[in-house]
Order: sequence, then C-alpha cells, then structure tokens
Amino acid sequence: MLAIPVESDSPGTMSTKLFGNAKFFAFVDPLTKQSTIITNEGCGNGIQTANYLLERGATSAVYGFLGDGPFHVMVRGGMSVYWLGSETMALSEAIDVSLTQSLVRVTPENASEYLDPGTAAGACECGCTHG
Repeated sequence: MLAIPVESDSPGTMSTKLFGNAKFFAFVDPLTKQSTIITNEGCGNGIQTANYLLERGATSAVYGFLGDGPFHVMVRGGMSVYWLGSETMALSEAIDVSLTQSLVRVTPENASEYLDPGTAAGACECGCTHG
C-alpha cells in the first residue's frame, strides 16, 4: 500500500506538504488505484506517524516535507520513500504521479538532497534521535 499525506477525509482532497502533521493519509492500492483515507493517529509527530503507517501495512510513502527521523524509521521498516515535491496537488493527481515510477526514490545515500522537515527553523522538531 502507498501512503499519501492528505488534507482531509473528503472526496477531492489535496495532498498536504507536512508529513508528520498530516491529519489524514490516503492508502492507495497500486494495482487498482483505489484509495481509503485514514486518520493519522500519529499526527503532530513524524516518528509516530511513520510507525503508524508501518503498523497499518504501508509499503511505500510519498511526501513534500519530511525530517530525518521519520524517514529512517520508514526505511528501517522496509518502506520505499519517494519525494512528491513541495507543492500540493489533488489526490487523484498525486496517485497518478506516484504510480508512474517517475518520482525520486529517497535512500540513505541521497537523503541529504531531498529531506527537509519544512519547519521554520529548518530542523526536525519531533524530539527523535537521528541515526
């Protein structure tokens, strides 16, 4: 399942920029493109969000802004992580873009180029220890 952070649980929702602060995630079946929107029980904390997605069975995720801590939790958990870009888009567009295989896969080797927590200080604020 592909996890996409979204703004609301209503039809026609948009992707959202901040991964850990996303109130909802669309879980998308890559074979059918069908999505189910779930409430993010880890909202407000990137590490808790990453763990929640793993618990719910996500195998990949996309993001606009993401810190080191949640990224490493997902990668260590076996998830593939892709940079969606820093602009929001309609969920239907985010699904199409995500499934075209054209997004950059973020790995520990290229993470410094693509990770940005999107906070005012430019640093992760989830309280985790990175590494």
